[in-house]
Amino acid sequence: MSLSDLTHVWSEAPQLSDALSAFPQSVTRLISDSADPVGSAKPAQAILAASGIRYNDEVFDQLPNLRILVRTGIGIDNVDRDAATRHRVVFCNTPDGPTESTAEHTVALMLAVAKQVKPGMEQLAAGEFAPRGLPMGTELMGKTVGLVGLGRIGGRVAHICGRGFDMRVLAFDPYIAAERAAEIGVELADLDTVISNADFLSLHAPSTPETYQLMNAARFAQMKDDAVLLNLARGPLVDQAALLDALDNGQIRGAGLDVFDPEPPPVDSRLRTHPKIVATPHSSTTTVEGRARIEHMAVKAVLDFFNGRQPKDICNPAVLEQVRFHR
Repeated sequence: MSLSDLTHVWSEAPQLSDALSAFPQSVTRLISDSADPVGSAKPAQAILAASGIRYNDEVFDQLPNLRILVRTGIGIDNVDRDAATRHRVVFCNTPDGPTESTAEHTVALMLAVAKQVKPGMEQLAAGEFAPRGLPMGTELMGKTVGLVGLGRIGGRVAHICGRGFDMRVLAFDPYIAAERAAEIGVELADLDTVISNADFLSLHAPSTPETYQLMNAARFAQMKDDAVLLNLARGPLVDQAALLDALDNGQIRGAGLDVFDPEPPPVDSRLRTHPKIVATPHSSTTTVEGRARIEHMAVKAVLDFFNGRQPKDICNPAVLEQVRFHR
């Protein structure tokens, strides 16, 4: 697939469309559900990469022409940055692209759990109509939302919840300055305080060895018994067996999930069917606007690279010792 195959994304950006139409380099969109995704990408000099493939030395060895890899999204845990550098591949992501879509999806799941949308839908689908037979819902106004991570998405969730619903916003993020938090109306606190005070606890941290199963049995025991967990970040942040136990035992009220570990979850997984879980299939970024924004940023990075300009959001800056750009 050449870059000209992507011009349909840019109906509102004719200047990029013109550049793409004349662009000579080989670019491949690499997805995991084709028969031989890596083999089919062998000629590519640039790859627009989704999250389904693990890019390591073995994969890079099969891509001898590759010069730039752009992750179409914010998560980079499926790319070995050191391996990319060893193969002289510039690796970028598009961190600003999914911000609004993911933040809105977070609030959508928050509302769905709070308002008992799932049991209401199931009751109607079963031919019943007994609103007083549903579990009692709750309002967001005046409640406390706790954010674990206050980056782009967490910050936008804070804005929506604080200003839109008059919620108190607590956050744990060791990398955010107190002044920045105060600017957006957020109270910074330690992790234990955030977890124990949150009516809605929303995770916005990356998947790292330090955050693996951050939410475990001990953490669920700290939460209020009417609290809701939201995870739209990465599946490994949550011990899923401990989450199911917490829901079954009434330790927490419910959960909204868009990510799992593994993905997809097994067909018989209770995460798919639990009455207290509202779950979506890692679809928080699949909006018309969000996908167009992500694709725009990804293609812009490729264009910049092959036109001798340093692209934005390089995730393996060590590669810059091997690759030079015109200024």
